[in-house]
Amino acid sequence: MRKNEKIQLLLDGINSSGADPNTCRVTLHAIGTDDILSITIGAFEGRAIYMGAKGIQQNRPMTHDLFSAVLGAMSVKLWRMVIYRVENGVFYSYLYFQKDFSVMRVDARTSDALALAVRMSAPIFTYKELLENALIGKDCFIRVEDDLNEFKDIEVITPGIDSLKKELDEAIAKENYEKAAKLRDQLKELGYDKP
Repeated sequence: MRKNEKIQLLLDGINSSGADPNTCRVTLHAIGTDDILSITIGAFEGRAIYMGAKGIQQNRPMTHDLFSAVLGAMSVKLWRMVIYRVENGVFYSYLYFQKDFSVMRVDARTSDALALAVRMSAPIFTYKELLENALIGKDCFIRVEDDLNEFKDIEVITPGIDSLKKELDEAIAKENYEKAAKLRDQLKELGYDKP
């Protein structure tokens, strides 16, 4: 097994956890396996994840809706969520945010991370070693200091550039060449000089 090998998880379900009405169980299916990771969270947090996964909107935005809207307005992409630790049944997660050419890792409660990930269509990962340990009820902590280094080896999606390219295409289609020239110059300043 490769060191710190990641495995992608898909949201499988959110169900009441039985006798306690204040908790629910989130299940995540590990892609390519039959393994199901089960996480107990608060009922309110479970509702937030469920609403985000189903695209249900309230009259006024909930906290996770507001946060994802603010990030979107600032052209910040949620790159992915990673569950990196389980201790005494409590799961710990990082959120990886990306803006233009920068990636930032932020610690988050797993329930909040899931609520954001489903709203922002971000992939959910854990480590194979953590999954194997969690399935047998064993604590596991993955040292992820080198995680940010892997972004040097992959193509970074740049929402700032992508949104400018989209605006440029629209300006050209509408024959607004003055706006197109300004957008082209902005793209060049960001290091994107392809037509």
